[in-house]
Parts: sequence; C-alpha cells; structure tokens
Amino acid sequence: MSGISELRHRFIHQVPVETPDGMGGVSRNFLAVDSLWGAVETSASAAEIADRPGAVLTHQVNVRAPATVQPGDRLLLGARCFLVETVHDRDGRGRRLVCGCREETP
Repeated sequence: MSGISELRHRFIHQVPVETPDGMGGVSRNFLAVDSLWGAVETSASAAEIADRPGAVLTHQVNVRAPATVQPGDRLLLGARCFLVETVHDRDGRGRRLVCGCREETP
C-alpha cells in the first residue's frame, strides 16, 4: 500500500456500546461514529481446530490516520463486517493504520 488511490473503499467505523440489560448483565450494541477510506487485503494464518491443522481467514484493513480505531471496534464495508483485533501504525510516521481484522458473518 503506497498510494492514496489504493484507499478506495469507504468503511463505516462502529464502536461498541454496552448498556445495562436490567438483569445484572449488559447488552452490547455498536454505534457508527465516522466513515474512513481504506483498503482491505485477505490473509490467512495457520490454526488448530479440534486438534486438526487448518487455516483461519483474516484480513488487514489499511486506513488513513489519524483514525480512532481500537481493538473491539467494527469496520463495515457494505454487507461485510470486520471485527478489529489489532491496530498498529504502518510505518511509524502516523500516516496509515493497519487493522488486523476477522470477518464476521451474520
């Protein structure tokens, strides 16, 4: 990812909001806070599922900084939903953030 033209997808950034459920627990919903231009790349990592080797499909979403994305947030791209697991500065210069995400299915 080097050029600004590669950030061609508009993501909706959502943050988790917990409200008491009246029974001692909480209900978690997500609130849209802003939209971000970014790019998504598919990657895979090895994992053991039920003692068998397998692969987990993950994604990297690159967004322009400064963005307030934190682990636990969600990024929506149309009908696709990416749960943010990690966030780091791409090159240490504060221009891009790389979000390690897992795609959720409804």
